[in-house]
Amino acid sequence: MRVTFGRCAWIVACGVVGVLSCERSDTRLESLTAGISKDSVTTIMGEAPKRVDPYLIAGQYIEAMYYPRAGKSDAESVKDRNMSPVVVINGKLAGWGWDFWDSTAGTHKIRVAAKQE
Repeated sequence: MRVTFGRCAWIVACGVVGVLSCERSDTRLESLTAGISKDSVTTIMGEAPKRVDPYLIAGQYIEAMYYPRAGKSDAESVKDRNMSPVVVINGKLAGWGWDFWDSTAGTHKIRVAAKQE
């Protein structure tokens, strides 16, 4: 197989993305399952959320629970976009992560922290 500049650049780009995603991953989130109770979420995460934003919209009680990433406790780690949102609707886990929260918030016209550039 002949190695070209384009192929090398693609391999390097994949490596960079892999390293960056490892830094941002949180193994606690991998243990979550949609539909579990709010109490179970707290047990799996091993701590209470740093902040909870409650919303009552169209008869649904939505809670966005923000957790700092595992092992992080500095001031930068508790900014909204540096934490992991876990979304509970009517007492059951609906989803987690910024893609899920951005989508859910958009559907319900909830304002959330702007994406970081």
